[in-house]
Amino acid sequence: MIENILEVNVEMRRWKGILLAVTAGIVLVSVFRCTWNPFGEEDITAGYRQVSGEVRLHDGSSPEGVYVWLEVFKLGTKTDETGHFTLTLPPKSSQTSTSGLSGFFNLYFYIANYLLDSSQVGIVEGEFVYDKADINKEGKLYAPKMMRRFLRIETLAEPTSVFANYTGNIEVKVTLTATIDSVTVVVPKSIGGMLGAVLLKRSGSENVYIFNSAPLIESREKFLVGKTLRTIGMSFNLLQTPLGVGTYEVIPYLLMAHEPIPEDLLKSIGPNVEKLGPDYLNIPFRREGGQFEVKGLSKNFNGSSLIGR
Repeated sequence: MIENILEVNVEMRRWKGILLAVTAGIVLVSVFRCTWNPFGEEDITAGYRQVSGEVRLHDGSSPEGVYVWLEVFKLGTKTDETGHFTLTLPPKSSQTSTSGLSGFFNLYFYIANYLLDSSQVGIVEGEFVYDKADINKEGKLYAPKMMRRFLRIETLAEPTSVFANYTGNIEVKVTLTATIDSVTVVVPKSIGGMLGAVLLKRSGSENVYIFNSAPLIESREKFLVGKTLRTIGMSFNLLQTPLGVGTYEVIPYLLMAHEPIPEDLLKSIGPNVEKLGPDYLNIPFRREGGQFEVKGLSKNFNGSSLIGR
């Protein structure tokens, strides 16, 4: 009887030892799974799919509308009126890899006439790694991103105000000035060094009107702009495309060739953003001037149109 009890106790201790060994193995595997990190030996915090930060412009311009883009994931967002942004990764199930992507990736900050800037973020299995690369423990950029302008664009429409039945020409002058170094500017549809087209964006609406000086021309002239002012221009009239009463911004059709931009970055803004059309306005720029106003109909005693001053 005693021998049977001893045998039972021994058997129970044997199974208890096996159970403890298995449990320890499971715990050990779990620890290694939780703490393994290709970015270093420190533990990582899982479950984070958002990063945020702040962008400022060196010249004091409004930081609203800066385009923030994460390569490979091809995710983009824009800063708000205070320059802040938040970028959220898609769920792992919708990423390229079923377990989520891993690696170091560039987070770009883009305005067409400002120097392209970037920060680096670490991602493990489709989630951001906080307190790594340029992201702090709260998932934010360590410091505001400061962007510098390389080209100043000033637009003047003369006259600045006309009546809706004005039949004369409106002259557009665009002054370009490099602020850091010489800049290569591309002017599509240019003839003889002139501006090829302008877009008029009506205030308070999504209406965009295009005035093209040479509709059949597909040329792309390049200009090297330095710190000495360079002026290009064109003219248009309301006989081509009548405009309703209201205020407008005159926007010159220009492209930048100052530095290489990731092709996928531009594609993420829109498929046709560099072509002449409303989508061109999705490219973030900082421009000055360009105010233009159309007033109600007016006639002088001869019946000819008057400029609305």
